[in-house]
Amino acid sequence: HQLPQGSNADRGSSHQRGYDREHRRRFRVGVLQRDPTCVLCRTAPSTVADHWPADRRQLVDEGRDPNDPDNGRGLCASCHGRETSRLQPGGWYDQ
Repeated sequence: HQLPQGSNADRGSSHQRGYDREHRRRFRVGVLQRDPTCVLCRTAPSTVADHWPADRRQLVDEGRDPNDPDNGRGLCASCHGRETSRLQPGGWYDQ
């Protein structure tokens, strides 16, 4: 059974996409420590370290450090879902 183009299997594992121990240690921890409350709704705790304003792929393409917490913001899961659907309406591959 072949998965359709654009499926998660086509993307590779999170580790293959660069979301490894270094990412969790530097980026995720750094962003969530700096932004303990969601920077959008300002009420819910931040649980997602979101690359912003450039996404991870853009940072890598530009030769910038995607694990630098300065390249991210802390969001709650609800706001992250809304932002993802707003900024990536066709999915990850439409970027």
